[in-house]
Amino acid sequence: MNKKILIISLLILAGFNLSFRWPLSESIMTATFGESRGDHFHDGIDMIGANTAVYPLTSGKLMFAWNRIYFPLDNYWGGGNFKIINHGKNILSVYMHLEDGDDLKPVYTETDILGYYGNTGHSYGKHIHFSMLDQDKRESINPFLNLPQFQDMKSPEILYFYVRIGDKYVRLNENSDIRLTQHYPLLIEIRDTITGRENLGIYKLKAIINGKEILNVEFSRIGTGENGLTVQKIPYDNIFDEKGYYKISGVQYLEGINNIEIHAADFSGNTSSKVFNINIDLDM
Repeated sequence: MNKKILIISLLILAGFNLSFRWPLSESIMTATFGESRGDHFHDGIDMIGANTAVYPLTSGKLMFAWNRIYFPLDNYWGGGNFKIINHGKNILSVYMHLEDGDDLKPVYTETDILGYYGNTGHSYGKHIHFSMLDQDKRESINPFLNLPQFQDMKSPEILYFYVRIGDKYVRLNENSDIRLTQHYPLLIEIRDTITGRENLGIYKLKAIINGKEILNVEFSRIGTGENGLTVQKIPYDNIFDEKGYYKISGVQYLEGINNIEIHAADFSGNTSSKVFNINIDLDM
């Protein structure tokens, strides 16, 4: 199973002076904001639930809708049937993979049903994907920062460390001996879960190598740059490997013992850390 959302109350978002709810009344989370999608960041949250009715995060005006009963073809980018709601204060919310056919309304309250989640578009099972957008800054906002709290008692697991040499992933163990040049990034396999069976993205990642902070990233917003989507202006390819491992680039390895310190946190504030050493024969 996946992360269960506990609907507690509406949270007042001070920055936008709006209150938000989760789009499903009871739900299970299947994907989080900022996860790797092979070549881009996941810009929202995926959920399923016992009740497939989808509600807006808060009241707003219908800005746009795509549904196959009006348009005979799927949209090209894979969202399937979707709606965009304008909440004012430059905040939009997007709801994708809705079922075919529903009534359109110019204005929705937070108790109005937007539709029912389905399997339209590029989808591998019935679910809702929803996103929050800052229209002014043209950025995706992490919905976790604005929605009611949910129960999550498990910390992320920092599992394994790798370097990639050609097409081969070499796993590093404590006090491993390895011959490297400076340009190899460090790859980290991190798993976040609540039941032990899912693998969700994390919220914060910090890497300190030989006493120097190399990376300190927080998945709060996704923007755009010259090289595509970015988090804190860092391109996707500088944060993730193609396998979805977290990537630590720009490492200045030392000859001999190298100390590596990794800190990870999830969206509920659960943290974990791992410190280990590797012995590097530096190939100049």
